[in-house]
Amino acid sequence: MADKLTVSIDGTGDGAFARTLLGRVVDALPDGVLVLDSEWRIVYANDTARKISRVEPEYIGKGTHWEHYPETLGTSVETAYREAMASGVERVLEPYYFERFTTWYSIRLIPIEEHLILHYRDATAEQDGMIAFLRDVTAQKLKEDELRKSEERYRILTELNPQSLWTADTEGRVLYANHRFLEYIGHDFVPRDGDEYVRCFDPADRERVVEMWSHSIATGEDYAIDARMLRASDGASRWWHLRALPIRDESGTIQQWLGVASDVHENREAQERLREQFLEIDRQRREVETIYLGSPIGMALYDAKDLRLLRINARQAEIFRLPAADAIGKTYHELAGGVPAAFELIQRAAAGEAVLNHQLEGTLDRRPDEYRYWNINYSPIFAEDGSVRAIASATYELTHQKRAEAALIQSEKLAAVGRLASSIAHEINNPLESVMNLIYIARQHAILPEVQTFLDLADQELRRVSVIANQTLRFHKQASRPQAVSCTELFSTVLSIYEGRLRNSRISVEKRKRAERPILCFEGEIRQVLNNLVSNSIDAMNKGGRLLLRSREATDWRSGVRGLVLTVADTGAGMDAETQARIFEAFFTTKGLQGTGLGLWISAEIIERHHGRVRVRSSGGAAHGTVFTVFLPFEGVPVADPMVVG
Repeated sequence: MADKLTVSIDGTGDGAFARTLLGRVVDALPDGVLVLDSEWRIVYANDTARKISRVEPEYIGKGTHWEHYPETLGTSVETAYREAMASGVERVLEPYYFERFTTWYSIRLIPIEEHLILHYRDATAEQDGMIAFLRDVTAQKLKEDELRKSEERYRILTELNPQSLWTADTEGRVLYANHRFLEYIGHDFVPRDGDEYVRCFDPADRERVVEMWSHSIATGEDYAIDARMLRASDGASRWWHLRALPIRDESGTIQQWLGVASDVHENREAQERLREQFLEIDRQRREVETIYLGSPIGMALYDAKDLRLLRINARQAEIFRLPAADAIGKTYHELAGGVPAAFELIQRAAAGEAVLNHQLEGTLDRRPDEYRYWNINYSPIFAEDGSVRAIASATYELTHQKRAEAALIQSEKLAAVGRLASSIAHEINNPLESVMNLIYIARQHAILPEVQTFLDLADQELRRVSVIANQTLRFHKQASRPQAVSCTELFSTVLSIYEGRLRNSRISVEKRKRAERPILCFEGEIRQVLNNLVSNSIDAMNKGGRLLLRSREATDWRSGVRGLVLTVADTGAGMDAETQARIFEAFFTTKGLQGTGLGLWISAEIIERHHGRVRVRSSGGAAHGTVFTVFLPFEGVPVADPMVVG
């Protein structure tokens, strides 16, 4: 009997020893254990079974299982119990819901192949039996139900999602796509070779899609791409954005890929249109910017609140006589100080009034010696609420135009004076010749020495008048072809005109002639240059001084050309560096209303036309004075040069 299961129903007899040892082991099991005899009586229940099946002490050996649990009659539990008992074959029943205890059970039934030895008081019986292993799986069942419901909700949400959703395995094979995605591509995914998804894409994008997807599969990096997919209904190729993220387990191993696909064709086309519009706007902006920056009209933008400069082009910076970077941020008063009328006009624009074609004149604080003219326009720029946000200005400087007009008038006056002087000089020559002849006769008959002296002085002065008249005619008459002339002839002609001024201004003249070779030039034009230089030197020495006239032959070190160097130097007040930098500009003068600002500008043009050059050195210090050096090639003007024929 040792190999048979012995159960003591009341805990007495020989089975008590087995009950004590085996019971402790069985009680420790996590599953409930019930032993039933062939009469369906519960002859043993471990502690777990007593808890999860509510086995009361009085159930043991008394009444049947069906009497204690009548709810199981006619259920799968009764069927499984009876089949196991009758066939002697193990049965498993799971899960089973017992409503009375609101508990789900997993039940395993193992028939006892040997008979049970039952001890009850002094009686011993031997019967067939069965062991039922019970496990409370309520928590697991609830989790499974919740998971099933969650999966069902996820499936519904997936199908209802307006986006296209898809999944792929760790090898990159697409396993699932929701209805929206399948409807677009026109077929389901049935992974065989793993690359069926490639046929959904436009042939032009397939290689790129495969390359990027393979990279994500190999590295585990997120997948994202814009590519064109073929629409099944009409074969249209449309842009989609596809993205997928890996789903990993607790160890970090990728279990699956979850992806989403969005039709972005309209957005893509809209972006392309916007990009084209942006490029066009940018092109137009750059064109306007180029026009703005390179405009010959000064343009600027001011903040309407405090009239602070926001933008400026190069021409406006020149008008302000400031670098553009230094002008930005300054107020209008700081920039246009000295012209109160301009400040009043921009304030009107700040109040919302357009100010157009106003002509102003005056001097800026930074250049009080420059009297200038401008045409000014101010236009308010309005914000959405109607307030003035900024002021755009356009300024055209009229100074050169005004000076040109004045110079034209002056030139016309000079031309008239020249013509008059020429006429006078021509007319004077005949009377002069007669008077000089009469003086000659008088000198032949003069007896008194005093009379002879007076006649000599009269003859000398009349001869000087004759020279001046002849030189005046030579200045007025311009040769049509260049002629050879010596430096002596050039200087003597100029000095004869200014002989009286030089004597009256207490200016001594020093001449140094070292050049003998004549130069080929337009004599009248070169005399005009020397006349201007000598006149400026005399003006610079209003308290007397020394005028130095020198000539020498030299070689231009840059070109190797031989030529004549004429130097006009004085001991006048000299010029500062700023003045020296501008003396050859048109209309720049330091003589105020007495000067036109054209003398040196025209002189520089004449020298350049003769292929020469002019240099100036000046100092206003202790060793004050100015030196002009003119280099003229010996043959600077070809005879057939059409640009100098006039």
